[in-house]
Amino acid sequence: MTATVTRSFRRRIDYQLLRWQARLDGAWADRVIPLVAMLGLFVVLAGTALARARSFETGSELGTWVQGAWQITTSRPAESTITGRHLLEPQLAVGFYGVAQLTRLVAAIPLLLALQSAALAAGAGAIWRLARQVCTLRVGAALAAVVAYGVHPTLHTLNLADVHPEAFALPALLWGAYATYRGRWAWALPLFLLAVSMRSDLGLAVAAIGGGLVVGGRARGGRRLVVAGFAWTALAQLVVQPMIGGDGFVHQDAFARYGDDGPGILWGMVTAPWEVIGDLIAHENLEVLVALLAPVAFLSTLAPRRLLPFAPVLAIPFVADVPIAGPEGVGHLVAPLAGVFIALPFALENLGRRNIERVTVDRRILAALTLAALTFFVLDAPSSPYSEPWAWGGRDAADGVRLEIVERLDRDERVRAAPSLVGELAARDVIRAVPTGVAPTASELTSGVDVVVLDEEVVATWDLGEDEVAELVEELEAQGFEEVAAVEGIRVHRRRGT
Repeated sequence: MTATVTRSFRRRIDYQLLRWQARLDGAWADRVIPLVAMLGLFVVLAGTALARARSFETGSELGTWVQGAWQITTSRPAESTITGRHLLEPQLAVGFYGVAQLTRLVAAIPLLLALQSAALAAGAGAIWRLARQVCTLRVGAALAAVVAYGVHPTLHTLNLADVHPEAFALPALLWGAYATYRGRWAWALPLFLLAVSMRSDLGLAVAAIGGGLVVGGRARGGRRLVVAGFAWTALAQLVVQPMIGGDGFVHQDAFARYGDDGPGILWGMVTAPWEVIGDLIAHENLEVLVALLAPVAFLSTLAPRRLLPFAPVLAIPFVADVPIAGPEGVGHLVAPLAGVFIALPFALENLGRRNIERVTVDRRILAALTLAALTFFVLDAPSSPYSEPWAWGGRDAADGVRLEIVERLDRDERVRAAPSLVGELAARDVIRAVPTGVAPTASELTSGVDVVVLDEEVVATWDLGEDEVAELVEELEAQGFEEVAAVEGIRVHRRRGT
């Protein structure tokens, strides 16, 4: 009797699911659901990013791009005093010049953060279209892929890691891939140009998309993308960026253990393959690989023809001496993240059963994908419920002091401040960050600035005793700086006579 009731109940559930699936498989769903998904994701991403900025929890990376936008819109050379390099030298982010023009109309910090969140949210629409129109998946599978994208920890880390121009490239890569698979090259090419304009090595990501086309049976267009992507990255990094920086290959320090210049680095890799392999399989690299694939239950690996072309893109930061985890290294993961979600709909298609019009994927697979995505979001995302993001955005008395400092400092004053204040003070000719982690000397703090703002949150990272901090303050006075304010753990020191 019990078994009969159970079967009857399951049949009713299956019948209701089929009815809802039939309704959702209509054309209206393809118009409404992706728009709702993008809007909802934008609200979450923009809300958390703006709340973080309001609470002065940003870093100096935000200041780099805010100062760059101010320099661009005021016709100044885009030479960052925070990094000591031209804005275009690291990755030739020429596309940021267009974004910077918008800061003429809206305050830079909320605009850049909101635009970045909007760009990341737009990627959800591309994944929906890939799933529905290229892989012809049913609504349930497409929705599971979109949910996995929206809660992926790397996406949220990128959103909360201040401002990264490559974040604007992520949706361009996803929408560009969709356009190529649909044969809409008139849309794909501008999207790929936008992507590479935000980071020069993303030409390799474009080449990887081309490689997926080649192995997928669209060799002509794919080969052109491969050639164009590699050519752009080589031209940018070996010709254009050295012209801006004036020091040869701009990423030479990251590969210094292999050689002294571009050809030497390549030769060093060829002649020491075991060293390269050792770097590739280093423990921290495997952790990053798992962090990319585990939130999609490793399903993307079931579409190797779409995913493997992105392997060289990830291998380069793996063998380079650069951060690849956390806010500092998340920019290197934009292309691999795009690869994971380009491959995911194809993997679901491979796992499904094709009916007359659509591919049906087993509900247990979709449940496992959704559960994995939500679990890793809760465990690893910086906006996880464990971080209590609903409490972000508040301000305490110290934040009030920070706001007053921002309002009172003149724009022509040269300032060194805590990383959390750099963004707010960045619209000036000279802004530098107070170093964290290692205690600086008094001369390092005062070099080239008129005002030094010391924040107890930064001072605490120096691991100095109260007596040592007092000695540092005395040394600042000996350097010609007087303390003009000391409130809520924040000290302001101004050069005498300014």
